[in-house]
Amino acid sequence: MILRAKYYQFTIFLTISFIVVGLLLNKVLADAFGLFLIFSAGLIHGANDIRLLQKKYKNSQFRFFLLLILVYIGVVFLGAILFFHLPNFGLFFFILFSGFHFGQQHWDSFLKQKPSSPLLKQLGYTFYGLLVFGLLFSSQVLEVDGLIEQLSGTHFDVDTYYIATLVLAVVFTILAFFLSVSRMVYLKEILALALLAILFATTSLLFSFAVYFVFWHSIPSIQDQLMYLDGEINRKTIKGYIRSSLVYWLLSLTGLFAAYFFLDINATYFIPLFFTFLAAITFPHTVVIGMLDFD
Repeated sequence: MILRAKYYQFTIFLTISFIVVGLLLNKVLADAFGLFLIFSAGLIHGANDIRLLQKKYKNSQFRFFLLLILVYIGVVFLGAILFFHLPNFGLFFFILFSGFHFGQQHWDSFLKQKPSSPLLKQLGYTFYGLLVFGLLFSSQVLEVDGLIEQLSGTHFDVDTYYIATLVLAVVFTILAFFLSVSRMVYLKEILALALLAILFATTSLLFSFAVYFVFWHSIPSIQDQLMYLDGEINRKTIKGYIRSSLVYWLLSLTGLFAAYFFLDINATYFIPLFFTFLAAITFPHTVVIGMLDFD
């Protein structure tokens, strides 16, 4: 993913602003805003995967489109089943996949500037994304542990989160010495991670995750996808991207709310259901983005 200089500066400013906003809003309003962000730009950024695959394979035939839809829906259902029937493994798989996906989107363009070992790059992506999760989890230990217990029935000691985050930071720092990235990039990343740590520590879990997920991941990912699909970013290509995302986006929202309202799910289980839903749609999206080459 290309974090262009202007957008990077804009995101830094936004993060500082959301730290202030998160402190001023009560938790209910902050979480409602967080859900709005995730349900809008957060979901839309993964709603064009079929079109991306059609572009990659240069095949726009209806039969190929239908095949992609069926495979994609099948993978989503398999992800949901995995999460419900093997929750410990599903949760681990989701965090690992998401960590790699976040890291790849963030670091891919930087690591293309100079040749690097493919294995080293994959490790760099994964440990960076896991470090972001570590900062989030260790900043919201009680809420995160309660959520993990609801999802998987597993409980961790508080120190486990802090130790894991420290280990991830050390491992990524060691990897950083071998990755071909300029010193200025690393200094910027230290600033970004410091601001994210403050955001995670001072605002609610849902609100802080939504800010990171949408402004640090989803919108930059949309920029890359637009360049891949259309070769430029303007009002016309943005409208086209949103229009082609609408069907999958509406189906995703309908599926989530249908499960909530018609399966007699207790209100306290909405957030676990929500993260299970995110996990299910993350698996195929991560695979699709990993197959593409955003030059």
